[in-house]
Amino acid sequence: MTDGTYVGPTPVKPIPDTIRPAQEHALARWDEIRDYVAGRPAVDRVYLVGAGGSLSGLQAAQYVLDRESALPVASVNSDEFSYRASPGVGPGALVIVLSAAGTTAESVAAAAWAQERGAAVVAVTLKADGPLAQAVTTAFISRGGDGNQVVLQLLALAVLAREGRDVRARLDALTALPEATEAALRGFEPLAAAIAEDMKDVPMTYLIASGPLQGMGSTFTSCFLQEMQWMHASTINANEFFQGPFEVFDKQTKSILFLGEDETRPMAERAERFLDQYSGTTHKIDSRHLDLPGVPANQRGFTAPLVFYPMMFRLAENYASVRGYALEGRRYMWQFAY
Repeated sequence: MTDGTYVGPTPVKPIPDTIRPAQEHALARWDEIRDYVAGRPAVDRVYLVGAGGSLSGLQAAQYVLDRESALPVASVNSDEFSYRASPGVGPGALVIVLSAAGTTAESVAAAAWAQERGAAVVAVTLKADGPLAQAVTTAFISRGGDGNQVVLQLLALAVLAREGRDVRARLDALTALPEATEAALRGFEPLAAAIAEDMKDVPMTYLIASGPLQGMGSTFTSCFLQEMQWMHASTINANEFFQGPFEVFDKQTKSILFLGEDETRPMAERAERFLDQYSGTTHKIDSRHLDLPGVPANQRGFTAPLVFYPMMFRLAENYASVRGYALEGRRYMWQFAY
C-alpha cells in the first residue's frame, strides 16, 4: 500500500463522452495545420519535444515521419533539448512541443529557447492561456488528449504533404477515427477489466511493445502505474526484450504485450512466441482484434496508436477501480517544489 489517495475499490467510471468531440475538433484543424507547415520558408529537420507522458505521446507521430519522410526527425526530452543546445535548432528546424496543460516548465523553456534561435516552433496543448501557448507564436489548442494525438498526426501528415507525398488515404482513415474509437473502446472494456483484476497486485508490471505503440505503453507504465498507482512498472521495446530483460521472465511472471498492425509487428510476435513458451500469463492487446469500422485494412496500423491512447486510459480506470487508488492522487507531484 502507499500513502496516496486511497478511496477503496469502486465501480469503474464510464467511458467518457468527450473523446469523439475532441477528435472531431482536431480533425477540423487540418487546413490550418497544413497551411502553417506549407507556409514555412524552409523545413529541413524536425524536433519533437516533450517530457514524461508528453514525450511518450510523441512517438506515434515520430514513427510516421521516420517511415515516410526524408527529413531527419528527433524526439527529445524537453530539458535534454535545451541543455544539449544542438546547433541544428534554428532556421529550417520545425520544433513541435507537446504539453497537455502547457505548464511543464521544462517544455515552456525549451519552446522559448528554440523560437529565440529562429526555429519554427509549434505548441500542441490544451490551454490557450497556458504558459506554453503564451511562450510561442503558434499553438494548436485541442479539447483533450485525444485531440492532441490527432493534431500531432496531422502535423506529421502536413510535413509529408510539404514534401509532395500523397496523404489522402491517411486523412480518409482519420475521418473514420471517432466512430472507430467508440467501437474499439466498447469492445476493449471486458479485457481491460480482466487485465486489471489479474495484474492489480503483481510486484512488477512489464509491458512489451514496438513501433508506434511503444509510446502508448510507456505512457501507461510510467504515468498511470508508476505515477498514479505507485506500482513498479516498465515498458520494454520488443527487440530490447531479447537484449537482457527476457532473462528475468519465468512461469511466475505476468506481463502485457501490445501487438499492432504496423511494420514492426514481427518484433512483437517474436516476443509473443517466447512468452507463450517460457513465461506466465501474458495479457495480449492486439489491434487485429479491435473493431474499427470505416478504417481501411491498410490504414489500421496507422490509426491503432490513436485508438490505443484512450484504451490505456480505460485500462487505468479499471486499475483504479479494483486497486482503490484514485488516478488523481500523487505523493510528490504538485505537492511541493522539487
